[in-house]
Amino acid sequence: MGDNDASTGPEVNAASREAKRAVRRTLRAARRARRDMGETSEREADGRRLLRLAEPALRAASCVATFEPLDTESNLEPLNARLLENGRVIVPITLEDLDLSWRDLATGEDLGKDAIALADVVVAPALAIGARGERLGQGGGCYDRALPRRREGTPVIAVVFPDEFGVDFPTQAHDERVDAVLTVNGLTWLREPLR
Repeated sequence: MGDNDASTGPEVNAASREAKRAVRRTLRAARRARRDMGETSEREADGRRLLRLAEPALRAASCVATFEPLDTESNLEPLNARLLENGRVIVPITLEDLDLSWRDLATGEDLGKDAIALADVVVAPALAIGARGERLGQGGGCYDRALPRRREGTPVIAVVFPDEFGVDFPTQAHDERVDAVLTVNGLTWLREPLR
């Protein structure tokens, strides 16, 4: 289903896109405020907590696709460091067309767009996650393009702040869903967990 699908019509899709933009503006403002009011020690503690919560689910993975967080996103630096100790870690490179290529975090080698298929688990950024795993990204569609290239059955774990989980926002057919949500309050599986 595309933006001009006859069953929904261009007006409905335009309204949906504008509603998503409004939700994104609100969430980005809250993240900037959180960053500006936060302390370095709190961010570091949150990073260690995310590591403790996620590590059991990622322990068996020989390759994890993760991301290098912005300063307004959850601190994944401790998790990424531990993953590097235990196996291969790949992180996205945003291309001009807003698709994603993947870089080996240890070597810096650009592995190409299809390298996401190497991952046993994908740890993805999000601005919000709906109650059924709907993922709201930054709006460029980067992960909506990349996630379909992962191997079938590869779980996606989205990382958000606790108040960004269970957010109501409009979705479209191209929006990718996630299998689990990681916040400093816990790892919540929405589908069958990784064994």
